Amino acid sequence: MSKVPEMQRRNQDSEKYNEPNVISFGPYHHDKPHLRAAENIKPICVRKFLADSNQDIEDLYKKIESNIKAVRVCYDTLAMTKYNAEKLAWMMLLDGCFILQFVNSSAREEDMSNLLRNHEISLVELDLFLEENQIPFGILRLIFEGAQFKDGSTMKDMKNRFVADRNGILPAGYDRGLPQLPEESSHLLHLMRIALLSWVAKTRFRGKTPSNYDSLGNFFNTSWSLEPPESLSDRVIELPQITIDEFTHTRCLNILAYEMYSEGPDDYAVTSYISFLGSLIDDADDVKELRSRHTLCNFLGSDEEVARIFHEIANNLVHPAIFQEIEVLIQKYCYNRLNTYMNYPLYYRFSAPGSMIAFIAALLMLYLAMMQTYFFLPSHKSK
Repeated sequence: MSKVPEMQRRNQDSEKYNEPNVISFGPYHHDKPHLRAAENIKPICVRKFLADSNQDIEDLYKKIESNIKAVRVCYDTLAMTKYNAEKLAWMMLLDGCFILQFVNSSAREEDMSNLLRNHEISLVELDLFLEENQIPFGILRLIFEGAQFKDGSTMKDMKNRFVADRNGILPAGYDRGLPQLPEESSHLLHLMRIALLSWVAKTRFRGKTPSNYDSLGNFFNTSWSLEPPESLSDRVIELPQITIDEFTHTRCLNILAYEMYSEGPDDYAVTSYISFLGSLIDDADDVKELRSRHTLCNFLGSDEEVARIFHEIANNLVHPAIFQEIEVLIQKYCYNRLNTYMNYPLYYRFSAPGSMIAFIAALLMLYLAMMQTYFFLPSHKSK
C-alpha cells in the first residue's frame, strides 16, 4: 500500500484529493481528529457482519494475527513503527469487517441511514478508493473465507456489484457484456483500475483499415503488438464513454498515483488514456464536442469545469508515449486544410438531427423549381 508520490503532493489541493473525508482504513490516516467520529461506527458494522456471516471475532483475530508480518510489509516502514502486532491486527479486523459490511449493504441497497447520512455514504464510497486508504485484499479474503450468509452471497458477487455500481467513472450498466473481475487483486483501488481498463479497452479504429487494425483490444498495454494506421483518412477513432462527476477528479488522481508507485503496474494504462483525453481538451468547446460524440458524460453541468479538471489532472502527469503516434496522426490530419474544409460542413452544418434530410429536401425543391422554370420558358412552349 503505497503513499501518494511527492510530485503529486506538491499540488496545493493534495489533501483534498488524497486524504479521507469520513473514515480511515489502514495505518496512514488512522486516528486523525476529523476521522475519529467514524471509528464509533466500525464496531457496529463489525457486529452486524459477524452475525450475518455466522463467524466468531476471536477466531478471525487469530487468523489475521498469524498473518500480521505479511501485512506489515505491505505498508511504508516508517508508518508501521507506531503499531505493534496486536494493535495492527485489530485495526485490520475492524477495517476489513467494516468494508465487507459496507460493500454488502451497498450492493444489496440496504438502508444505512441509522449509521450514516446520505452524503456521508457517498463520501465513504469515495474514501474506499483512495490510494493511501487501502488494506490488503488478502485481509478481506481471509475474513470472508469462513462467511456463511443465508442467501449464499459470495465475495466475488459482492465486489463485482459494488465496483460496477460505485466506481464513479464508468457509465451505468458498463459491466454488461464484460468479463467478470478477477479473483485476485492488491486492494479495492486496484480492482477499480482493472474494471476501468476492461472498459477503455473497447477503444478501436473503424473505417477502411487493414483487418489487423479493426480493433486495438490491448490498446492500453505498452506491450501491444498492433500498430496504428499510417493515416486517419476515412477512419474513426471510437472512444468508450466515461462519466465526469464531482468525484472523478479524486478517483482519477488516486489511480494515477497507484500507477506511479514503484511496485504498482508499470504499463501506465489509465495515465495514458487520461493524458490522451486531456490532449483533446483545450476548452469548453472541446468538452461539448466530446459530449456530442458520447465520449464524456458530464454530470457536473459545466463544460468549463470539465475542461478545468482535465487541465489540473494533466499537470500531475508524466505523459507516457503510448498514444504519441495517435496524437501525431490527429495533428497531421487537422493540419491538412483539405480535410478541414471537407469536414467542416459535415460536422458543423449537418450534425443536428434531420439536417441532412432538410438539405436533401431543399436540393429536391430547387431541382423541381428549375424544371418548372424550364418547361414554362417561351422557347420551350414554341417547340
